[in-house]
Amino acid sequence: MAEYDRYLWLVEVLKQQGYDQGIAARTHPFRLKDVFFSAILVTANEALMEIAGIVGAPRSEREAIDTWTEHGREALANRWDHEFGLCLELDLRTGEPVRVRTVAGVAPLVAGGLSAERLRALLETLDSAAFTRHPDLRWPVPPSTSPESPAFDPRRYWRGPTWLVITWLLWWALDRAGEHDRARQLRHAGLDQITTVGFAEYIEPFTGEPLGSLDQSWTAAVALDWLASDLDEGRESEGEKT
Repeated sequence: MAEYDRYLWLVEVLKQQGYDQGIAARTHPFRLKDVFFSAILVTANEALMEIAGIVGAPRSEREAIDTWTEHGREALANRWDHEFGLCLELDLRTGEPVRVRTVAGVAPLVAGGLSAERLRALLETLDSAAFTRHPDLRWPVPPSTSPESPAFDPRRYWRGPTWLVITWLLWWALDRAGEHDRARQLRHAGLDQITTVGFAEYIEPFTGEPLGSLDQSWTAAVALDWLASDLDEGRESEGEKT
């Protein structure tokens, strides 16, 4: 496929550059400021801060972690696009935002620390026809690229299919933000996908056809975690009754 030829060419360029990050940052033909991975780095720093508290890390180290966490959230805020109601990637070659509605744009939800106004804007985007309420979706889970985007392709990897590992991450972020009903609905839709198509790597969002690997370990891990959370909810309910 031509698509994979492009991927391999990008890797070959890195190989020719000796995988030198400094050289790649200056000259590689594909350079983006990725908002979604930036958000995951913020959450990783939060987890690191918890570990620092447990092990009694020096104050200077905890302050450094705090600084990087806030720096990440500020950087995401600077990538916010009011028209799209999402964060947009930055093309470092052109200096222009990549104006495509993708699920990566909800990165601030994953990073946390949102104002009530920004959280409301992100939820409106997620709940719109651009994502979970598009009328042609088989399940109300966000596709990797909005079906309303000209770049959308329901079978093409990150151009449109749904990914249960991303659905899991958004469920986790919604629950942490206090949006428990939304989180529960997303989890139930995700579990229904798994019940219907199995542990597929990714899924055609309109037909529900399983795509990629049909026995993907991260999809199985998602299912186990969701089922464990169901058990936890059941125990809490029984505790309230008694």
